[in-house]
Amino acid sequence: MGAERWLRVTVSVPTEAVEAVSYFLVELGSIGIAEGEWKPDTPPPARTLIQGFFPADRDSVALLASLTKHLQRIATEYPALGTCIPEGEVITSDTWQERWKTHFPPLPVGQRLLILPPWEVRPAQSEREVIEINPSMAFGTGHHATTHTCLEALEALCDTCGPPTQALDLGTGSGILAIALAKLGTPSVWATDIDPTARDEAQKNAVVNGVVTAVHISAASLNELPSPFQLVVANLFAATLIAFCPTLAQILAHSGHAILSGIQSGQAEAVLEAFSAPDWTLVEHRSKDDWATLVLRRDSGRPDSG
Repeated sequence: MGAERWLRVTVSVPTEAVEAVSYFLVELGSIGIAEGEWKPDTPPPARTLIQGFFPADRDSVALLASLTKHLQRIATEYPALGTCIPEGEVITSDTWQERWKTHFPPLPVGQRLLILPPWEVRPAQSEREVIEINPSMAFGTGHHATTHTCLEALEALCDTCGPPTQALDLGTGSGILAIALAKLGTPSVWATDIDPTARDEAQKNAVVNGVVTAVHISAASLNELPSPFQLVVANLFAATLIAFCPTLAQILAHSGHAILSGIQSGQAEAVLEAFSAPDWTLVEHRSKDDWATLVLRRDSGRPDSG
């Protein structure tokens, strides 16, 4: 099978505008969003390169015009935006992988995990659990601050409370968080995503990592899943997390935990206001590169039936 072709749209924006621009690309029909090219040993840039991906036959002129108008509309809200000129080019899936080879080195996370791309040789002797992730248009390589801190929080929670018996990875992307949970000892992890491309990539990664019996990739809605869950992890936009709050309270077991990320530091207060007492208690607040990851415990609500 030949390489797939995609129209990649890129634009550089200040960090505080990332969510507003990413949301708009999704509304335009982007099947995936990638944010910048990070290296673990360098500080985050003041501006972030956002990339959206569309079918190669999409009208690029109309698409770029729509994005340009949106950037002009939000310029007053984000003074640092300046004049942004989005660009579009057709790439292949092979090009995508070659580009990532210089930006996806082996990455130790926490005390027990090691993220590797498929072209790296697995260490002959290592006490770390190796998670092999093939960079793709499905979000989640471990290098972004949100994924990195989610992985650290997952490990810490498993060490403190033991692996949950059943967990949910909401918006799984590449499947990296679900795979990590399985590697850390969770016997049943449901991984959901509305994007079929993400689900396909997550399934491939689950197979490569030998966790297909533990990780269940699904397009099901939250009310169709076998709750209650002892842990829910969701690396999404802040506004999406807030919208999901009532449902998460319903599907999470009493005294269960939620790990929420994808939250810019300035948005953490709004998320905490939604996830507040008496239903929720903040257990931990992790920060990295102007992003926040929140670990919360569900303290009250309906009695669990299972």
